[in-house]
Amino acid sequence: MRKGQAEIIGFLVIVLLLFFSLIFYFQFSNRHSTNLISDSEKVLEVSNLLNAMKLYTLCEGGSLGDAIKSCAQGGGFVCGSDSCSLVRTHVAELAAANGWKNGSYMFSIGDTLYSPASCTGNSLADSYSAGGTSVKLVYCY
Repeated sequence: MRKGQAEIIGFLVIVLLLFFSLIFYFQFSNRHSTNLISDSEKVLEVSNLLNAMKLYTLCEGGSLGDAIKSCAQGGGFVCGSDSCSLVRTHVAELAAANGWKNGSYMFSIGDTLYSPASCTGNSLADSYSAGGTSVKLVYCY
């Protein structure tokens, strides 16, 4: 083998070692960083659950969104029941059906909290306006 060929093979070995070391580095360097896709999925989950709550059918001609709007405007009756009590029970049922525990979310209409407890720490929220009052769903993690 000539001297030039040996140098090219040596150079190729060095390039391959660098290539595999970079692959190894990138494989393990992102282990401790935040996962943006997971956070985006959680934000989307909160938004989707709030939209599902608005569209949830309580009875023929009445939805949970109607009960939320009625409760935001000071109370009333939807499907023959008090709208605020319907909001309190059905929001808890829908959150539980989604796999959320009682202390892991907050649901409020204006300044009134309709969830079992308030939570602290990191949170993701989504809101909309019903009857001129802010309706907010917060997921705590």
